[in-house]
Amino acid sequence: MSLSIGDRRLGAMLLEQGYVNDSDLQRALDRQIEIGGRLADILVDGGVVGEKRIAHAIEEALGIPLVDLTSLDPSPVALRSLKAQIAESAQAFPFALDGDTLRVAFVDPLSSLTLEIVEDASGLNIELYQALREQVQWAIALYYPELGRSAPMPASLTAVQGTFLGQRLIINGHLREDQLKVALEQQSYGGEAIGSILLRLEMITEDQLYEALAEQAGTTYVPDLSGYEPEVDVLGLLLRVDALQLSVVPLEDRGLEVQVIGSDQRRQQDIEALLGRPVEMLLGRPADVEALIERCYPQNGRLGEQMLRQGSLSRSQLREALQVQARSGKVKPLGEVIVDLGFASSEEIDQALQKQTAGGGRLEDTLVQSGKLSPEMLARSLASQLGYEFLDPVQSPPDPKVALLINESTARRYTVVPMRLQGNALVVAMKDPRNVFALDDLRLISGRDIIPAVMAEKDIVRLIERYFGSADMVQLNERLVQESRTRDRERESQVDTTDLDDNAVVRVVDNIIREAALQDASDIHIEPTEHHLRVRYRIDGTLRDHMELPKGSAQSVLARIKILGQLDIAERRIPQDGRLRFRKGSIDLDLRLSTLPTVYGEKAVMRLLQKAHNIPEVEQLGLSEHNFQRFSDLIEKPNGIFLITGPTGSGKSFSSFSILKRIARPEKNTTTIEDPVEYEIPGINQSQVNPVAGLTFARALRAFLRQDPDIIFVGEIRDAETAKIATEAALTGHLVLATLHTNDAPGAVTRLEEMGVENFNIGASLIGVLGQRLVRKVCPDCKTPTNADPDVLRRLGLNDKELRGATLFRGAGCPRCGGTGYKGRMGIHELMVIDEPLRRAIGKGEPASELREIATSQSSMKTLRQDGIEKAMLGITTLEEVLAVTSA
Repeated sequence: MSLSIGDRRLGAMLLEQGYVNDSDLQRALDRQIEIGGRLADILVDGGVVGEKRIAHAIEEALGIPLVDLTSLDPSPVALRSLKAQIAESAQAFPFALDGDTLRVAFVDPLSSLTLEIVEDASGLNIELYQALREQVQWAIALYYPELGRSAPMPASLTAVQGTFLGQRLIINGHLREDQLKVALEQQSYGGEAIGSILLRLEMITEDQLYEALAEQAGTTYVPDLSGYEPEVDVLGLLLRVDALQLSVVPLEDRGLEVQVIGSDQRRQQDIEALLGRPVEMLLGRPADVEALIERCYPQNGRLGEQMLRQGSLSRSQLREALQVQARSGKVKPLGEVIVDLGFASSEEIDQALQKQTAGGGRLEDTLVQSGKLSPEMLARSLASQLGYEFLDPVQSPPDPKVALLINESTARRYTVVPMRLQGNALVVAMKDPRNVFALDDLRLISGRDIIPAVMAEKDIVRLIERYFGSADMVQLNERLVQESRTRDRERESQVDTTDLDDNAVVRVVDNIIREAALQDASDIHIEPTEHHLRVRYRIDGTLRDHMELPKGSAQSVLARIKILGQLDIAERRIPQDGRLRFRKGSIDLDLRLSTLPTVYGEKAVMRLLQKAHNIPEVEQLGLSEHNFQRFSDLIEKPNGIFLITGPTGSGKSFSSFSILKRIARPEKNTTTIEDPVEYEIPGINQSQVNPVAGLTFARALRAFLRQDPDIIFVGEIRDAETAKIATEAALTGHLVLATLHTNDAPGAVTRLEEMGVENFNIGASLIGVLGQRLVRKVCPDCKTPTNADPDVLRRLGLNDKELRGATLFRGAGCPRCGGTGYKGRMGIHELMVIDEPLRRAIGKGEPASELREIATSQSSMKTLRQDGIEKAMLGITTLEEVLAVTSA
């Protein structure tokens, strides 16, 4: 079912004005797809938002006034201008005529179809007004008696009902008079049900509300529906669409009457009319009744109900078919699909469900955040669950002629990319094909039927940037060559920065940064050589050539980069450091900039800094099962010093902030001192070293200890003073995280000793050391089994017997990995937990070699090389990579 333009506009207005949230609106849209009808009616009947609030939202956004038909005296001429049957079918009431303009109050003022019907029927210009549904129905019944309809006077009906309910809650001791008065005042403005207002204001609980509603209706409130298992024949009395529309489930067929359970007592007459028998109606909470409907009525009834609406099937035939089909089961939940595809175990799904229950959100988001599922796996699972095609942009690239059939703003708003034409239909890659707003807009914009397909969100974003963000670099190069030839050589030392934004240099620099982000580069190197300006990206730890620019453009390109980093463009004799923010389209980056004079001119290196929300969870750090539990226990300790060691570029900062992300809770005071601050994390007090002003690591640490800290992070322990203060802080009841440049975990103890920290203080304060390196992962798209190189085995100290039963892999090279055979990196680790044997050895001043022997033999520590070899034998990386990063 396609969503009408009016409903789409209404949904957008209510979201923008804060009357509904995304999840409530999506649930209403899902229900509308099944049962039909107006979105406004579903929102009102479901208790999501009051009818008056919807009317006020429309009035505020579109200026369509809300009128009270109970206080108007309609003009007889206006009434004669519109036939009774038209007024009833369009749910429109004419109340005044001014020349050729007829003023009409509509139940749905956003429906262009009803407006056209009224215009054609009256032959007049229509001035739009809106009125509440009950008022329009009452006015049509009263002023068009020829219809033979009856409708009760709606004036103050809700207020009276609200007063009765409020008094009952007061009698039950759940509400005070002053609270009821506040709720009734709010109701007079928004038209929202009094119960919904009381719940929203947290004056009562949902149990108290429905208990009072049941007493008021003379029925029974059922707080727990989990034990109800109606017979298939009983459920067949209603279709799924009926159950959803009336929010009711039949429980027992008693012959003369039917026992049902619902969430709205006002629907009893409608239920009896549908069943053709009296009903005994029990009352349950809406969420519980909805859950019971989902449990009792399989989703696979949708096709039959669509056939019923089209007249292809009778109600009795559909009921019989559904009774037969009911025992065949339901559509599998996404969790089961993920397990069936082998992407996660049932235990991991259960853990994610527990985390989801505690923190809210969707199961799939929880699985991705916890590292159990990659975004690609999620997209494949979603495609399998919903029956859509999964698209890989490398294996199935988009047709360039088709990719631009929609405009850039639409592609970015909905995160979609057209991929190909299939007949007259357009196949569109989407992150979530259930987005009905996107599907309807795409259909209108393209003028074609839309066939949704699923693609990982990050791949869609990259395609959008490819097609809408990048300029033609060939043309830009040609322009640069021309400019470099015509530029006066005397002006090369005085760069004119006033017109840089108008020439090709600006676009070249933007494209260099954008492409680096799309290729997941960690650094950009812009290097002048004798004959040209070379641009290289560091990807997965290795530098790769990206492009060459004409030599004459070097000064302009470097000047543009300096301007972005707020550096002195006239100073070329000394190194400079800066920081810049790059925002283009969906790319939002912080970059750290460094310039250096060389023989052929200035060189610039830009490091791409990840956003705080991209910092991985600790589950995604690549810790082995052996290390992970011990690591988790360490970082949750209330005090002590935990060190992360390794050379530059080994991922120490990422690991540190991943730990902070896990342990820096709102009830903790977490403070960091860094040089520089790389990742800005909300909720953490971050300070940056400033040697010029006298703010060193040691001085900041002293200040921290007077700030009542719980957790302290030291970006790097560089000197004896910092080491001693950090140790003292750990001894006085604080948890200290710090990084240290050493080759392995035991070497951290020796390094602290060399800095002058006493052995007994190290042994008493140190709780653990995590040594780490980064290895490249085998590309999953081109991985193939391989045999071990005998020379590599010899250098790693392995023999064929130790490899028996293991399958080694290597990457053959493909477009996704740029022909390298590797895609992405992960950590290999050695975790030294300071237990009693190690503590005694540290206190005695034992050397690092002895500490390593104790840690591996008595404390279950696996070395970096052992951890790497295990990951190579699992096919995650290669033995060559392990050898390269663990060779001393």
